[in-house]
Amino acid sequence: MNTYRKHYLLALLAAFVCSACASEPQVVPSTGPRMATTPEKVNFYKQPPKKYEQLGTVTVTSAEGAKWDDRGDATEGFEILKRKAAERGANGLLLKAPKGEYEKLILAGYKGEYFQVPVKGRPGDATAIVEAIYVLEK
Repeated sequence: MNTYRKHYLLALLAAFVCSACASEPQVVPSTGPRMATTPEKVNFYKQPPKKYEQLGTVTVTSAEGAKWDDRGDATEGFEILKRKAAERGANGLLLKAPKGEYEKLILAGYKGEYFQVPVKGRPGDATAIVEAIYVLEK
């Protein structure tokens, strides 16, 4: 086997091994209560970041002023979620909920951008269910 072919096969094998080792998101055990942040510091995450702490589930209902209608503007609901997450010391909101805790995903708008949000309840009277997180590594 010539040297070129050996190097090519080694490079191919290395690329395969590295892709197989791609890191899964890492949930780090909480170090205890975190100091409150501000809603402006809370970002939305559609997928789990590389490394984060779970700070608990955050919910927002229509009784609190949120409207979780599919394809509707839900800016008020998102603002409430950010405020509640900040009170827990979060710097992120993971827009996911464990299976069984929500009934469906809706596409809700926040300042012109749309996100899938897990909710339970009927349209117009739904409750959003997301996870407050503290992101250690994006």
